[in-house]
Amino acid sequence: MAHLPDWVPSRLRQLTFFQITWAIAASAWVALLAAWQWPLLPFSGEPLLSLALHFAIYFPVCALGACMLLGVTGLPSDRTVESKNIERIGRLDHLRFLAAALVVLYHYFDKVIPFDPASTNILFNVMTEGRLGVDIFFVLSGFIFGMIGYQKKIRYFDFLWSRVVRIYPLYLFAIMLVLAVYPEKYAPLDSFILMAPILVPGYIFTLPGFTQLWTVGLEFQFYLIFPFLAAFLIRNGYKYLGVILLFAMGVRALYFIELGSIRNLSYGTLPGRIDQFVAGMGSAWFFINKRALFSHAAHLIVSAILALAYFQWLYAWDGQGGGSNSMLWIVWPAIDGAIWGYLIVSYLSCRITIPAFLDESLTKLGAMSFSLYVMHDFAVSWTLKYAGSLSITGSAKTDAALKGVFICLPFAVIIAWGTYHLIEKQFFIYRRKYVEAVEARA
Repeated sequence: MAHLPDWVPSRLRQLTFFQITWAIAASAWVALLAAWQWPLLPFSGEPLLSLALHFAIYFPVCALGACMLLGVTGLPSDRTVESKNIERIGRLDHLRFLAAALVVLYHYFDKVIPFDPASTNILFNVMTEGRLGVDIFFVLSGFIFGMIGYQKKIRYFDFLWSRVVRIYPLYLFAIMLVLAVYPEKYAPLDSFILMAPILVPGYIFTLPGFTQLWTVGLEFQFYLIFPFLAAFLIRNGYKYLGVILLFAMGVRALYFIELGSIRNLSYGTLPGRIDQFVAGMGSAWFFINKRALFSHAAHLIVSAILALAYFQWLYAWDGQGGGSNSMLWIVWPAIDGAIWGYLIVSYLSCRITIPAFLDESLTKLGAMSFSLYVMHDFAVSWTLKYAGSLSITGSAKTDAALKGVFICLPFAVIIAWGTYHLIEKQFFIYRRKYVEAVEARA
């Protein structure tokens, strides 16, 4: 625990060194941006002196605000963040943050840099194809529930209730914001469909500021069938997952024959995305039963190289929808799921030591990944408005990457921190235990 002077309020004296360090860093970052964007005093010809003076003014104000927020939300409470159904695996949160960060950078980069079919820069292409963060989320969902449901019975309605209280409050908050700001755009039936995303997930593709929420509908559709999948796996074994993959590919093949293009089917519907959930569940089996096979660092290196090559290939193949009429969409979801499943198992199994501060930081950031995913468009819009014209290196792509990583993403994290503690976390007490041991067969 941190040792603070006696004059500091008792609640703040309970803060950890980790919390204080991040509060100082966040305060300094906000103060620096405020000093740069909103100077209070006129200085002609001395930009650095002006920046330093205004930073000295803003930093104590930001630090005070951070202390007040930490005093309210930064301490342990009975609203535990721990699941009642699975022990927390910190590295899973690392991957959650990676997925959310990719989506944030994708939505920023997509607005400032035009598609360049000749690009070979892997860093820029990763940002341009950051939509793959969605794929990682789906595979992670399958993996987590595969871990939870392994050789367990899932109580159906307790499971659904727990998923609703975990996901729906923040989702509903976002929808209510849109309906309040754009009331003329949505009739009562539209509002109902938005509040029940499971009905028509694709309807949300055009939702102002929250187009990414279409994935919530797909997640809920998967939740409806997961308890049955878990039961079928106990009855039929894990070969059943392979049958599901073949069946899904067969369905997509039939529609390809009829329609000539299934990109939208494969990208934005459960028949197209079920492969990724299934790949995650299969990866959970490998992690539980064959973890030692993936413990060598070589697996992590190979899986990371494979993932980077996949970014590069997807950029060249389907950048701006160029591969929309390809037959590859029949098998693409399964290949995609296998790539991310391999990365997940390799990262979780690898015997590498992560520095404690970095490990805890990534774990905390990953815990806020849903808020980061839902609320990040505010950070994207703010960065475009106030830093869009800022030239750092003279290269449009390099400037976009720097502003995305060091301005947009940190601002998105700050917003996510607020909604996570004020909305998401408050509902955790309503989650239920929904797994129970399967009775041994006579």
